[in-house]
Amino acid sequence: MPLQQKNFRPRQESVVNRGMACSLAATQPERAFAIAASIPDGWYRCQAMTAVGRNKSGPLADKAFAAARTAAAAGDDAYQQAAVLCGTLHAALDCKRAELAKVVLQDILRLIPVVEPMASRAFALSWLWRVACTAGDARMRHMVVDTVVGYCHPDRSWRAARLYRELAAGLAWYRPDLAEALIRAMPPGKARTSLERRRAAGERHRAWTE
Repeated sequence: MPLQQKNFRPRQESVVNRGMACSLAATQPERAFAIAASIPDGWYRCQAMTAVGRNKSGPLADKAFAAARTAAAAGDDAYQQAAVLCGTLHAALDCKRAELAKVVLQDILRLIPVVEPMASRAFALSWLWRVACTAGDARMRHMVVDTVVGYCHPDRSWRAARLYRELAAGLAWYRPDLAEALIRAMPPGKARTSLERRRAAGERHRAWTE
């Protein structure tokens, strides 16, 4: 039986109030927090609360980041819950909040195995990989790669195949041995064969700076 097509329709007030909260986060954080708290849809409430946390320090930031995690958990499905937290993770890393980043990363990694369909799982992991490359460290990137290999089959979605290409090309720039290890860990199939050809041709791209 084919999977039912998902069609999420956010309420207009969620979209409008997210914009208001984000625009006020830096200059009127208390008001921004109050507006964010009124947002009915978890995806948009999480984004708004993350904006407040990113732009404020102290107790209000703690409160906003905690509310962002709670809002993410109210998302319509595991994909929404995991993907929206990638923005919160990025904010925590940018704010040098290592313990918060660790907790949010674990939130995401716990959700990944239950995200369905595979295309959505690969998309969530793509968001996470970009955060790991732009704001994370080598340990985080290794964790993402391990999660991709463990829970994302490369031949069950074009998004999954693309994700493996992104990982291999990024790893190849700095650690060709890790790119080769990633390809060896892939199950035999179309995606692996394609990646082997790309690696033989020397494909790589800069995914992060150290």
